[in-house]
Amino acid sequence: MTATTMQSIRKFATEQFGEILIEERHIFTFPDGLLGFEDLRQFIIVRDERTEPVRWLLSVEHPELSFPVISPFFLVADYSPGKEYCEFQRYTPLAILTLGAGGATANLKAPVILDVREQRGMQIIIPSDKYSTAYPIGVQQQTTT
Repeated sequence: MTATTMQSIRKFATEQFGEILIEERHIFTFPDGLLGFEDLRQFIIVRDERTEPVRWLLSVEHPELSFPVISPFFLVADYSPGKEYCEFQRYTPLAILTLGAGGATANLKAPVILDVREQRGMQIIIPSDKYSTAYPIGVQQQTTT
């Protein structure tokens, strides 16, 4: 490995995932942070085969803090975060999961959007009422007849 390559790799010690080595180019910068976590600006995506298709949005500043995320397309096939984010080769939407006493839910109303070209991220709020902040996961939706 060259010195340049060595400088571009960061090491994180996490309780949940153990030691993680990540290239700087895989870090996403969130200029405004996440809702409720505005002071956290750098995140990585951690894949854990034990939890697939759930992945983890891990804070670089506080590696003990990670959010379970999932592609909203696993939950709603025609999910749309908005016209400006429809270029799916550039933008990757992720829904943050919440695990509670009533089961798991996904926040489809305020997805995280990753710009894979610019290595930037943001959390947006979709203005319509089409999506919920607590979309139930693992429960079949019943239809009324």
